[in-house]
Amino acid sequence: MVKLSKNIVFLLSLSFLFLTKLALAQNPSLLEVNPPEGPSDDRVSAIVNVRLIDGLGGPPLENAVVLIKGNRIWEAGSEDQLAVPVGAEITDGTGMSLLPGLMDSHLHNVNNNKALHAILTNGVTTVRDPGHPFRFYQSLHFAQTKMPRVYLTGAHLDGYPGVYLDQASLIRGTDHIRTLIRDYVTQGGSGIKIYFRLPLKYYETVLQTADFYRIPVVAHLELVDADDAIMAGLQGIEHITSFGTSLADPEDAVEFREAVRENSSYRRDGRYRLWSKIDLSADRVKEVLALAVKNKVVLSPTLTTFERQFGDEAYQAKAFQNMLDFVGMAHQAGVTVVTGSHNSGKYAQPGLAYQREMELLVAAGMTPLEAISSSTLQNARYFRTQDRLGSIEPGKLADLILVEGDPSVDIKAMYAIRKVMLNGEWVDREEVVE
Repeated sequence: MVKLSKNIVFLLSLSFLFLTKLALAQNPSLLEVNPPEGPSDDRVSAIVNVRLIDGLGGPPLENAVVLIKGNRIWEAGSEDQLAVPVGAEITDGTGMSLLPGLMDSHLHNVNNNKALHAILTNGVTTVRDPGHPFRFYQSLHFAQTKMPRVYLTGAHLDGYPGVYLDQASLIRGTDHIRTLIRDYVTQGGSGIKIYFRLPLKYYETVLQTADFYRIPVVAHLELVDADDAIMAGLQGIEHITSFGTSLADPEDAVEFREAVRENSSYRRDGRYRLWSKIDLSADRVKEVLALAVKNKVVLSPTLTTFERQFGDEAYQAKAFQNMLDFVGMAHQAGVTVVTGSHNSGKYAQPGLAYQREMELLVAAGMTPLEAISSSTLQNARYFRTQDRLGSIEPGKLADLILVEGDPSVDIKAMYAIRKVMLNGEWVDREEVVE
């Protein structure tokens, strides 16, 4: 009887794995944990007289019309091409630009619906929290107001003794990794986050298991060099500082790693000391960039959280300039760069770290249109949800923002969010969240 019971459990486990993979294979677009409600019917609304910036990277279309049917984009084109159906609800976009809803690849939250709603009203319609456990988002189930779409990875995978123990799963071995990832997927996880104390020897298991479930893996690196992680198969790198030890002089990198192993908090200032000494003209920098391009790495630099200016400590300002320059070099080389706010920064206005990040991407060498694409379609690809989100195209979900002015010319216009549409419905930006 005991053997039969074990066999049944084993067969059920195999069946679960098969069905999970089959479901993911049939629906490769990963899902948010809180799909928003949309219109209850297929009513048509129209945004007219607007500058259309569709997120695909091309030039804006002036005097455009976008038709929304239910919760999806129906048609988009010039006013000469599209007729607005009789009875459509019309929004006049004169003097404004229409963009896809912004997507934040790196945001953290702890059961704070008020903060999430504020993010939504500032134009960010989709966020991913890389590394916080599912319980940090229980409040979503009690939300009375609209929330951005939230993608979760579950607690990050860290090595003993860990850093943030309330946010971490400390890995015991390869079987533990497989079990955790399976459990994360069943709870709605749409990615996996590696944290910096997880040894390189576990990366292969993490990556192979995540690939089985067709979910991406991202990592915050400090002790594992970026080139080693990339060669192990990692494609998603969070934080520009994750490249530090692979770019630095080997002796400086060894000193940094040893100090961080001894005291995790050393990295906070140690990053700046390390980056202040990096020679971006060194051959190793070119080699790391070539490797990143070859392996199709995606970088979410979160520059805003590391920003230091002249007036801060001189070595910190120099370090940040190197970080900024390296992002520009990465972009120029062909590395995909996406936008992540990491919630805040010393030089960001409260609640507007995302807009500051877009400014810094332009300061690093991107054009405004490239920064917009990094904030929309490129992030949708990073989330593996580009068939539903990230651009203004027929059939995609109607997550849209109206911006005063022309951010394709001046990225600062992204601070002037005037209206936000989530899943086909306008968001009440003045609504009070309890």
